[in-house]
Amino acid sequence: MSVFVGIDVGNTHTTIGWWNGAWQHEWRLTTKAQRTRDEWTIVLEATLRRAGYPLQDIAQMAVSSVVPAVTADLSYAARELKLPCDVISAGHIHSVHIAYDPPEAVGADRLCGVAAALHKLGAPVIVADLGTATVIDVVDAARVYRGGIIAPGVATAAESLHQATALLPKVNLNFPENVIGGNTVEAIQSGILYGAISLIDGLVVRIQTEIGPAPVVATGGFADLLRGASETITHVDQRLVLEGMRLLAMREWS
Repeated sequence: MSVFVGIDVGNTHTTIGWWNGAWQHEWRLTTKAQRTRDEWTIVLEATLRRAGYPLQDIAQMAVSSVVPAVTADLSYAARELKLPCDVISAGHIHSVHIAYDPPEAVGADRLCGVAAALHKLGAPVIVADLGTATVIDVVDAARVYRGGIIAPGVATAAESLHQATALLPKVNLNFPENVIGGNTVEAIQSGILYGAISLIDGLVVRIQTEIGPAPVVATGGFADLLRGASETITHVDQRLVLEGMRLLAMREWS
């Protein structure tokens, strides 16, 4: 048995997925940068064992992380558990010119999403990762990674609005029936969610003005919620980063 384990460390959550011919299981943990490296070792070993795979069956592990402290701790945990571990970076992605200054500043999660989207749909392609931040990445028809756009995510915007005001409450992030909110809760929901849709769709239209028509692949915690109201999102793939990580780490992507 040859099992691949991918660990996607985001600012809010860490996803651990394992692949054995297809993606089999996924676990979501809270990302805690204050965990010690020994705690990460215990958490990683317990999670993998609960999945039912002996550690010796794991042929490769890869980490895509936007939290440097956790990256170092997971690398340590892999060594302790004697697991081959690859930390994804700009050096993994080939046959795409990274026109970003500097190339190593592109987040590993962005590289993985781009790799999977290109493998699935070819170029040009636009990737929208809708999580703590709203991150849009762009690859043009010449397979040049042009860069992208970073904006506050849906939950981040909602929390910021609540924290910065005395009277506006926290609200459940569900679409109201109408764009025009009939009360304060609906008004906030409309502003946050329809505002996010308008942001995404408006930016995609501007991007396509620069690079031409391109499919838009959405991933991240808010992708499923926002897709139905979007006029530009063409695909949703919640395993996009994990799959890109696997393709890059296992050298199955070109």
